Amino acid sequence: MGISLFSLGLGMLVTSQPVSADVTATSTSSSAVRTDAISESSSSAAKAETTSASSSSAVKAETTSASSSSAMKAETTSASSSSAVKAETTSASSSSAVKAETTSASSSSAVKAKTTSASSSSAAKAETAAITTAGVANADSQTSAEVTADSTSTSQVVTNNSNNQNNTAQPAGNSTSTTQSTNQANSQISNQGQLNQFATGFVNRAISEGANVDPNNFTQAQIDALNKLEKYSTTKKNTDTTQFTYYQFQQAAEKLAEVDPQYAIPYFKADQIQNLPAATAKDGQTGKVANMDIWDSWPVQDPTTGEIANWNGKQLVIAMMGTPNANSNHLYLLYNDYGGDNFAGWKNAGDIFAGYRGDKKTGLEIFDDQEWSGSAYPLDDGSIQLFYTHSKYETKTINHQNHQRIATANLKMKLNADGTISIASVDNDHTLFKGKDNASANGTHYQTFDQWAHNVTMFDGHKEDFGGADNFAMRDPHIVKDSQGNRYLVFEASTGDDDYQSEDQIYDLRNYGGNAKFQLESLFNLINNDYSVKDKVTGKMIKIGRDMRVRASQANAAIGIIKLGGTENNPTVAEVYDPIISAVMVSDEIERPDIVKIGDTYYLFAASRLNRGTNDAAWRKANDKVGDNVVTLGWYSKGLTKGFKPLNGNGVVLTSTVPANWRTATYSYYAVPTRSTDPRFKNTVLITAYMTNRNRVADYRNKDGKAVLDPDFIQENNGEHNSTWAPSFLLRVNPDGTTRVLPYVTNQGVWDFNNATKLNTNIMTAKADEAYLPWEKGVPFDNGSILGSGQDWVDSMPSDPYTPTAPTAPTAPTAPTAPTAPTAPTAPTAPTAPTAPTAPTAPTAPTAPTAPTAPTAPTAPTAPTAPTAPTAPTAPTAPTAPTAPTAPTAPTAPTAPTAPTAPTAPINPSQPTTPTKPVQAGQVAATNFVDQRLPQTGETDQQHMTLSGLLLLAMSSLLGLFGMTKRQRKE
Repeated sequence: MGISLFSLGLGMLVTSQPVSADVTATSTSSSAVRTDAISESSSSAAKAETTSASSSSAVKAETTSASSSSAMKAETTSASSSSAVKAETTSASSSSAVKAETTSASSSSAVKAKTTSASSSSAAKAETAAITTAGVANADSQTSAEVTADSTSTSQVVTNNSNNQNNTAQPAGNSTSTTQSTNQANSQISNQGQLNQFATGFVNRAISEGANVDPNNFTQAQIDALNKLEKYSTTKKNTDTTQFTYYQFQQAAEKLAEVDPQYAIPYFKADQIQNLPAATAKDGQTGKVANMDIWDSWPVQDPTTGEIANWNGKQLVIAMMGTPNANSNHLYLLYNDYGGDNFAGWKNAGDIFAGYRGDKKTGLEIFDDQEWSGSAYPLDDGSIQLFYTHSKYETKTINHQNHQRIATANLKMKLNADGTISIASVDNDHTLFKGKDNASANGTHYQTFDQWAHNVTMFDGHKEDFGGADNFAMRDPHIVKDSQGNRYLVFEASTGDDDYQSEDQIYDLRNYGGNAKFQLESLFNLINNDYSVKDKVTGKMIKIGRDMRVRASQANAAIGIIKLGGTENNPTVAEVYDPIISAVMVSDEIERPDIVKIGDTYYLFAASRLNRGTNDAAWRKANDKVGDNVVTLGWYSKGLTKGFKPLNGNGVVLTSTVPANWRTATYSYYAVPTRSTDPRFKNTVLITAYMTNRNRVADYRNKDGKAVLDPDFIQENNGEHNSTWAPSFLLRVNPDGTTRVLPYVTNQGVWDFNNATKLNTNIMTAKADEAYLPWEKGVPFDNGSILGSGQDWVDSMPSDPYTPTAPTAPTAPTAPTAPTAPTAPTAPTAPTAPTAPTAPTAPTAPTAPTAPTAPTAPTAPTAPTAPTAPTAPTAPTAPTAPTAPTAPTAPTAPTAPTAPTAPTAPINPSQPTTPTKPVQAGQVAATNFVDQRLPQTGETDQQHMTLSGLLLLAMSSLLGLFGMTKRQRKE
């Protein structure tokens, strides 16, 4: 009975067919899908980390919501009709249930893989499958599983089913499903025979997510592009490399255009900015004293902690400097008191390599042989180990670019009696790495200069240059030591043969990120030569599609890493690793990487100009809104060589806030750890940068509608406004992988933020109209040297972004966290149905153990009725030998019945239930006396009663026998 009750309890949960997987899930009507837990609804169920139920379907995600007809999950999940779905990217059609990383199902097909699902009409499973009808794509992940198709998808794009129109779940991610797209999704595609299965599933996914496309109107070029997706989206890729995606690039551009306070660089008062006094020095290239520009700079720092090194009471910084408009790019050593923040206290020790460039002394020879940015750290012998970019100008290549390679040198330092510092010698100067692997003629992990020089992009039968859009990069080495003392260099590079630049990259969906809607729209824009945007200056539509397509074919920026061997003052390359970051197809430049360790986590930062990317429409929009497109990107990881995740989920950390030609425009951001113990500055890094773009951009003024440099005008306005060090500011880095710009600003040129560092409240402003000099507003300028597009540009006046502190109002979105609806998930009071487990009160069924009444069977020993078997001695004709009566001693054998002492076991059945059994035994007298105790001794009278009863029984039996014998004789 107890078992029956238990079965009945289960029956409340299972009414039809069970489905097996890792765990089993069931459904009462159409379909069920199982993953980690169980959910139920009237027509379908699906599971995930959390579960919800609705009248017709349930879908899981990190969080789950429900509605009268459907529920959906998002990172991006969509369901239609009466279906349930679970996955990073999962979708089901008709009345089906699906489980997978990416799964496809149709109304009458089934596929089996690692897990199993069942429904009244179909079940589908696969590791990676194209998705039909109401499929989904992951919102912003880049694993091969999202797009890989080991898989099966239907050969038909969509079935015409009017019932689906009202039950399609609204897709999650970047888009909203519309009636229009739903109708399109339910129309028969006339060219379905031209699309392969992978393309079919992808298109349906995009339509279900709101893509405004009509497959009936696809051009042949679009069909051809879609049919290439399977080939290039499923090839094996290195999983140690993190992809900076097309979607993340667009996020960076959008955040920049919004001037979002979380990322926005503070406004600085233009009239407070000064040239660096130490930048007025002898130019190592021209040999003349000049007011030089200063740009990419870095401190001599501890390679393990990243803190600024204390070299004999001095802090040291190495910087790129040169005379404006002279293409002079060389390294200089600057120094100041350790821990000091006095901008005027910086001194210049001069050109580091002066006299150490072989026979190259001045002029064009030095122009052709330059030193670019890098990093440095102190050695125990007091010398400085420098890592830098050695660049040689090559005229034999198509783009006449600089041949970059990573180099290193040991600097012997001298502290003079007057407190000045000079460089005593430069030793062991040599090229360290050019990108080439020992086992390959080309670069396997990283592109070599020779690979790049011979990589002529052929596009529509023509050679393409696009103003040097295809850049070669092997530069900006940054030294870092792990806790075991292993030395690594992180640097800017370009991807090598393992993941090389080509038009094929356009057809690899892993490069896009975002959901299927975003991927489809971006793909069609990239292959559309006529894709156009409105030019801000002329107001005319300009075609950018062809430019975007070529750029996407050439883009292959990467951040690489190598392990060093050899001695500290003469290092070699010990091991070459895969890139830790790749922007193939997305950007051709992510530069100046540097790493800061906070706790046990490595934070990687890198600067980028978005106009070096392939999404022209996105960065042009940023230019329209702000007038510049520079950003800092960031990632974090527990390890140095792999596993980096994008900060803030999109990789965006800092965005520019003012036009590129303003005095307060900044770039080349470099993060260093802070030493302050003030709780306000916990988990912060100090952001350093240079300010004012090079080559006197801030000195141009508007004369008759043209940007001109007027020497007289310049002198009347306090002289030249050169590139200088910007005020530094603080960035909070939270343990959860998010960041935020803080409203704390220092003096210009602060590298060491400590307890004595002063905050400068006079140099920061909340007003954009204080961030430019009077003549800078509205000046047209050739931004070819800054923004790279080579077009005249009129800067825009950003609407004061900090007034929209209202964006903080988006804290209201925190209210969405309130979505009491989630409390509805608590509604899965249905789990209260587990109160049915209260049915486990059925364990009262353990009363069934009363079934051990079978032990009452021991009462069967009372069945010494077996002695009736002695009736068998009916042959007691033997009794004629009355002497046999003496055999009653045999009844002593009934002492065997003493075995009924087993009935003493009925002591166990102290439960009265045992007495009830004796009734069944028919032994009324015996049962009445069971367990009766003598008042004197407390002993039971059971034994006495049993012996007397046996004697009486024996006597009665004998008498009976005699009587029977007499009767027989009479008869």
